Amino acid sequence: MTTDRDIHEPPELAADAAVDAPRTDPQSDDTAAIAGASQSPDEAAMRAWEGLPPDTMILAPAFAPPPMRCPDDVWAMLVTAIDIVGDADPDRAGEVALFAGNWVADQPPPDSLYDGDLVVCLSHPANRRYPLPRDHATDVEMLLAYQGRWQRVGQWHGLDDGWPSLVASTAAVVMGLDGDATEAAIWSETPPPSTSPPLIKWARGGIAELLDAGLVTAGEELVWNRRNLGVRHTARIRADGTLILADGRVFANPCGATTALGGNHQNRWNAFRRVSDGRTLDHLRTELRARRGH
Repeated sequence: MTTDRDIHEPPELAADAAVDAPRTDPQSDDTAAIAGASQSPDEAAMRAWEGLPPDTMILAPAFAPPPMRCPDDVWAMLVTAIDIVGDADPDRAGEVALFAGNWVADQPPPDSLYDGDLVVCLSHPANRRYPLPRDHATDVEMLLAYQGRWQRVGQWHGLDDGWPSLVASTAAVVMGLDGDATEAAIWSETPPPSTSPPLIKWARGGIAELLDAGLVTAGEELVWNRRNLGVRHTARIRADGTLILADGRVFANPCGATTALGGNHQNRWNAFRRVSDGRTLDHLRTELRARRGH
């Protein structure tokens, strides 16, 4: 499938294939993408290198001490991306290569539009007997939007500023298992796309809801640029609410697509951008939520 280059992104990325020599210096030509004086050039360059939103915090590798509390006007931190080094590199296996998140001001409804979102809440240590000063410790609660509820999937008490490395592995496992389970459940309840009537939206929630609202249309192209790998992944929205990748694989939701495309675990809504205007699926989801008055 041929693709038009996204005018919002540099032209050097290969479509759905790695370039011969992926760059290893994340500061090479992304320094211009620095967003916000509060973040270091190194952190901003890595955000751009990983294709993450401008307001994303890189928690690991650490460019600054991590937050130990959610700000007063914030509900939680949305886990945006995690990359745990695998067994292919025995010397670094299990190392947290990337852990990133974004603040979420209001608690969204855990309905089908947000199903699969993973957040962490940072709070003062609840145990009053915890040694002072407690400002240097945090309680971490991990919640997953699943089947209409925000369900606790992890909890840690009295962690120091190394908490991102301690909770990242659990977050990666939860994101991976939830993505696999969601994809498998949807496929098991519906006929294969090749035999489905083309205009029946059987993919519950997600992109199907954006289609119903007119925020996306069938045939629109999405792109996931991964500068760190020199790869540009493309997908198209089908009339039944699924995504079809350039190699013909079909997925019921963007989580399944990002997982299949490999490597790190990505929040499904922040990875793909619409080619026509550069908006992420998360931006479109936020607009739909505003229309519904949430």
